[in-house]
Amino acid sequence: MGFQERKKQAEAQWGRHICCSESIMLCILQDMEYDEGRARDLVRAMGAFCGGMGAGLLCGALAGGVAAAYVACEDYAQAHDELRPEIIDWFKDRFGATECSDILEGDEMRKFTLCPGIMEEVYEKVHGILEEVGVL
Repeated sequence: MGFQERKKQAEAQWGRHICCSESIMLCILQDMEYDEGRARDLVRAMGAFCGGMGAGLLCGALAGGVAAAYVACEDYAQAHDELRPEIIDWFKDRFGATECSDILEGDEMRKFTLCPGIMEEVYEKVHGILEEVGVL
């Protein structure tokens, strides 16, 4: 099942919309076969980063991807010193910015066309990195 299908399935199961940061965290936790009760708490906490923290700040998909890498990687130093910069550098190269307002170029409506693809790419990138380092 692909990222978008998993997101829709989780939304149906949870009875609410699941935003960018929550979606990335949820799918990585599912990949890890993480305990569902604990996963809900982590996903709920990621809600703080939805839509650039509701202020056009740090992209929630990026925040979700980096946070999920920290959860997945038991080696804190590896997550902090290697995975985090790799994800952030890739994101900046790919999307040209890390803040929602810059990515959306000040047009909030662009989130409906841009963000689904960004979320999917971030998930695939983070998943791939975690596979490379042997934690998935």
